[in-house]
Amino acid sequence: MSKKYIMLELDDEKLKVLTDVLSNKTSKKILEYLADKEASEGEISSDLKLPANTVNYNVKKLLEAGLVEGSKNWMWSVKGKKIIKYKVANKKIIISPKSSGSVNKILGAFIATGAFALIIKLFGLTQNTNIDPYATDYGMEAAKSASDSVSIGVGSGNVGSEVIQAVSVQSSNIWVWFLFGGIVALVIFMILNWRKLD
Repeated sequence: MSKKYIMLELDDEKLKVLTDVLSNKTSKKILEYLADKEASEGEISSDLKLPANTVNYNVKKLLEAGLVEGSKNWMWSVKGKKIIKYKVANKKIIISPKSSGSVNKILGAFIATGAFALIIKLFGLTQNTNIDPYATDYGMEAAKSASDSVSIGVGSGNVGSEVIQAVSVQSSNIWVWFLFGGIVALVIFMILNWRKLD
């Protein structure tokens, strides 16, 4: 299915082709003629009293600009060749002052950063559920004995469990730091390249 519009940017080469075609009087005559009915190059040439090579050149330029398209209706010549009929392409012309490509790239980078952060979070969740309970108990005991030897008389025996909880919270929040770092890096990149993105 063809698009119902022609999207052009100010620095696009197709815009030059389009302006050349629209400034050409012969191309305008052919467009006005094709607005009323479908026609082959021969019919256009005979009805508008234009040379065949001029019609051929202008029809090619109109096709290149996207203002004219080949019709589904065609006919056979006396010599057995297929003759294409042309019609006006019913399309809107949109001229955009800036390229939306850079915006799409940056948006894609933000989405990719979020997706990687989500993958890191899911990976962290699966790693936390796969930890052997014996290893957790052993780690708790080791942390408890280490904290008891370091802080005699400072607090109760809950210090070991608090250390383990702090470490597990830190490791489960790695995705947040990745997301934050990625967004900051993208914002810095946008600020440094602001002129290039315009």
